[in-house]
Amino acid sequence: MRVSSLTRVPASHLLLPVGYAATIGGTISMVGAGTLIILNDLLRQRGYVPFELFAVAPVGLPLLLIGIAFFYFFGDRVLPRREGTRLTPQEELIRNWRLPYQISYLRVPAKSPLVGKTREDVHMISGYALHLISIAEGGEIVYTPWRYTRFAAGQELSILGEDRDIERFKDDFDLEWVRAGESTANVMADPNVGFAEVIVRPYAPVIGKTLRYLEFRVTYGAEVLILLSGEEERRKDLADIPLRAGDAMVVLGRWERLRAFGTSRNFVLVTPVEGRMGVRERGAAAAVLCFAAAVALTYTGLSIPVSLLSGVIAMILLRVIPVGEVYRAIDWRTLVLIAGLLPLGIAMDTTGTAQFVADRLVGLVAGYPTLLILVAVAVLATTFSLVMSNIAATVLLVPLVLVMAGSLGLDPRGLALLTGICTSNSFLLPTHPVNALLMGPGGYRNRDYLVAGGALTVIFIIVAVGIISLLYF
Repeated sequence: MRVSSLTRVPASHLLLPVGYAATIGGTISMVGAGTLIILNDLLRQRGYVPFELFAVAPVGLPLLLIGIAFFYFFGDRVLPRREGTRLTPQEELIRNWRLPYQISYLRVPAKSPLVGKTREDVHMISGYALHLISIAEGGEIVYTPWRYTRFAAGQELSILGEDRDIERFKDDFDLEWVRAGESTANVMADPNVGFAEVIVRPYAPVIGKTLRYLEFRVTYGAEVLILLSGEEERRKDLADIPLRAGDAMVVLGRWERLRAFGTSRNFVLVTPVEGRMGVRERGAAAAVLCFAAAVALTYTGLSIPVSLLSGVIAMILLRVIPVGEVYRAIDWRTLVLIAGLLPLGIAMDTTGTAQFVADRLVGLVAGYPTLLILVAVAVLATTFSLVMSNIAATVLLVPLVLVMAGSLGLDPRGLALLTGICTSNSFLLPTHPVNALLMGPGGYRNRDYLVAGGALTVIFIIVAVGIISLLYF
């Protein structure tokens, strides 16, 4: 949705490919999808050797690449180009206050007259109606710099304002353009930066004080763009205006700083908080090492669940994540669902139900070429996944195909793997959790899934059957 807002590409043109790619991407490893996790458990229960972590990658990677290529070449034809009618809070703020939302990036050359001066020396706001959002120097970025910060050669300036004013400022001080994608600080592409509307509380201690006196940029880490006091709206010379109860301000800054307005005794934060929360970047290296070690353990003979659980324990011991967050991250509904379905699969096997149904299916496909049998199993798995949960379809079908494989003389592990993969082939209807999640934000209808997902469903079956037949039959 953030990319849609920045690029003006309709969300309906972006979300469905992302959702489908996430579903297909789950077929790259045996822990990428619940269907493949449960597949290994079902195989182990019946005495078969479970698959290694990336045993499914030769099938999943081509599926993902072909899926991406499909939308790259045919996306314009199969995806609805439906403009969203609901504005995001940021878009609504920009429209209501007529904010300039385009950030320009300028570099300060060594011979520029700007070197050694401050923003107040050159009257950036009063003379040019420009706001200095950040200064990047030596790989470090300072947002909403202090008014006494001096410009230096080599700095990259992120400036908010109208194009004509920025062009005039650039020419007056011999500055150089920097493309947004090449700038150290690409502010408007940063999901942690945004606009906010703030109101001065009644009886707040800041009443009667000016932004200059409060050293607002340093204290709150935000740039005031507009000050509405009574019926007077001001966009210039804001620093020396005394604040009054009920004054509204539009500010720009990092969400981590803007969030503080919501708990301040001086201000009320009107804008919904966006951006990331609770990101602990210091633990990133340890988390990557724990994950890599857990994957490596799968090749030492340990089972996949034990190996990955060891990685989780290591993250807890190294304090990458608190143990409380681990409990909250577990989807207990899925856990209960799997725990309930496993006995169902065992019951089908021990009562002879699987054998009975498998015998009927074998009678229908016996005598046909192996390739057609694989297609029939793939279509059956796909159909089941559309009318029930993917995991339930896997639990029901895997015992059947294992019995069928024995009767038809086919590789049971290969047929079971094809089943586990094709129960993720859920693109035709919004019954899959991912598809359902995208329906509202993308404004999709059932027809949109049928058009885009129909072709992808056929491609998925052809590719999966083709590769499985080469690897196992």
